[in-house]
Amino acid sequence: MRVAQLAGVALVSIGAVAATDLVMRTSLLRLLRPSVLSPADGAIITGPVNVSWEGPQPMQATLTGSGIRIDLGLRESPFEIDPSRFPRPGQYGIELHATRFGNLIGVDRRFMVRRARERGATAETPGTAEAPAAPPPKPAAREQTSEAWVQQLLTERDQLRGESDALKREVTGLREDNADLGQELDELQADTDARLAAANQQREELAREHLLALQENQLLRTRMDSIPGCTVWGYVTYPRPQTNPPSRLVMVSDRSGSVFRSEAACMRVRGGDTTGGSPCVCVGNVFGQ
Repeated sequence: MRVAQLAGVALVSIGAVAATDLVMRTSLLRLLRPSVLSPADGAIITGPVNVSWEGPQPMQATLTGSGIRIDLGLRESPFEIDPSRFPRPGQYGIELHATRFGNLIGVDRRFMVRRARERGATAETPGTAEAPAAPPPKPAAREQTSEAWVQQLLTERDQLRGESDALKREVTGLREDNADLGQELDELQADTDARLAAANQQREELAREHLLALQENQLLRTRMDSIPGCTVWGYVTYPRPQTNPPSRLVMVSDRSGSVFRSEAACMRVRGGDTTGGSPCVCVGNVFGQ
C-alpha cells in the first residue's frame, strides 16, 4: 500500500512539473541549476567578456582567477566584464549565485584571457578612404591565438630555465664555499687539538717539577730540624802587642769567664773590645747544650 502511495505522489509531481513547464514555456530545472550560455567552457577570449545565462534573474556575480577575487554585484543576463578587470593573461572564472538561496543555486564557468595583440597604425592618405580589411576566418584566428599562447609559454619556460640554471650555479658556488670552510675548520680543529695536547703536557711537567720542589723543600726542612741549636757564640780577636808570627784568638766568654750563650750576649762584649776582628758568629753546640 505504501509503495502505491509513493508511486502516486511521484506521478503527480512529474505531471505538475510538466504542466508548469508547458504553461511557463520554460523548465523549472533552470531555476534550480542555471545554464551558462557564454562564455564557452575553456574559451580563449580577448577584450571584454560577455556573460549570459538561463536561470533566475538577477544573480550575484564574482570574478576569480590569477590571485584575485572581485565581487561584481547583482547582474542581469547578459552583461560584459571590462578588460581592465583582467590584470594579466591567464585562467579566470565567473561564479553566479542566487540571491535568496545562496550557494544552493549557483554555477561557475572557467575561461582563458589572452593579451591583446598590438596593431600597427595604418597610414591613411587624405581624401582617400580604404575599405576595412575583412576579418580572418575564426579557425585561423584561433590557430594564431594558440601559436601566440604557445610562444609565450615557451618564452616563460626559457626564462624559468635561465633562472633555474643561475640558482644551480649559485648553489654550486655555495657548496664549494662550504667545502672550503669545512676544510679550514678541520685545520683549525687539528691545530687547536695539538696546542691543547702541548699545554696539557707542559702542565704535567710543571706539576712534576712542583712535586719535586715540594719533596726537596720537605727534605731540607727535615735536615734543618735535625741540626742542633747553637749554644756558643764568639768572635775573633787580635791581641796586642802582636807576637811573631802574629796570633789571633776566638773570644767565647767575657773576662769573668761567662760563656756567650746567645748572639746578644756576645754583641755586648764585642762592642767594647777594640781588639775584635770579626762579628759574633756561632761557634758550635758544646758544653752539653
